[in-house]
Order: sequence, then C-alpha cells, then structure tokens
Amino acid sequence: MVCKFIHWIKEDGWIIVGIFLTVNIIYIYFTDKYYYYNAENVRYTIAKYKQTGFIRSRTVYGFSYEVYGKTYNTNTEQTLSNYNLEEDRLLIKYSAKQYGTGEVVKVVVPKWVLSPPKDGWKQFPPDINWKGAELDTAYMKSMNLEIP
Repeated sequence: MVCKFIHWIKEDGWIIVGIFLTVNIIYIYFTDKYYYYNAENVRYTIAKYKQTGFIRSRTVYGFSYEVYGKTYNTNTEQTLSNYNLEEDRLLIKYSAKQYGTGEVVKVVVPKWVLSPPKDGWKQFPPDINWKGAELDTAYMKSMNLEIP
C-alpha cells in the first residue's frame, strides 16, 4: 500500500503541485479583492518618494507612507517619468486590514494638502476635495483656491 502511494506521488506529483499552486493563486486573488481591498477596507494616504532602484533591468521606485504614525514602504514598477518625484507627493492606496500592502496611485497630492487624516481617506480624495486633510489655507488664498 505504501509503495502504491509513493508510486502515485512520483507519477502524478507535478499534477498535485499544479493543483496546489492554482488553488493558492485563486485564494490570494479573491482575498485581496474581496477582503483587503473591498470598499470598506480601502484607504488612501500620501506617499513620499524614497529612492529609485533597478531589479533585473527594470526601474523600481520606492515610496514611504505613514499610517497611525508608523512608516511603511512600498515599491512600484509603474512608469513615473511624467512626475517630479523629488517634489511631487503621490497618493497611495492601502488596506485598513493590512497597512503594509500599499499601491502607488498616479495622482499628485496638491501642495496645499499638508497631511492626510490619521486613519487615511476612506474615499478617493480628489472626489471629495481632500476633505479631512490638514490644509495650508494661506497657500490656498494666495493661489485663489476655494477652501473646502
């Protein structure tokens, strides 16, 4: 009986590994989509550029962001050549269930937005006119911008 089992593993081992990997990939995909990044758990905050690196001839941009006073880092391989990374701050999307899984959103945060809400924006900030953020009202007045 043991010999049949060992023979079966030797003969069909790659099929078992393939099934195992497929199930795991599907599980990870649906967990991300329907748990970590569902409408209730998505948050946005401000990311600051940290560094540029290269992995296997690809450009990788590093960013840092804060959630509840703790700093997290994330990387992206997105094309960011249209941005002045030293000056521009970009939005980051993260999960309220797992703060360290940030994704860079290619939206520049206006200079008059000083800091995000402590728990991040629960809605896409440009859609709600950056409501909840600490704003630089003097800068906004000098630029004749409407203060929300």
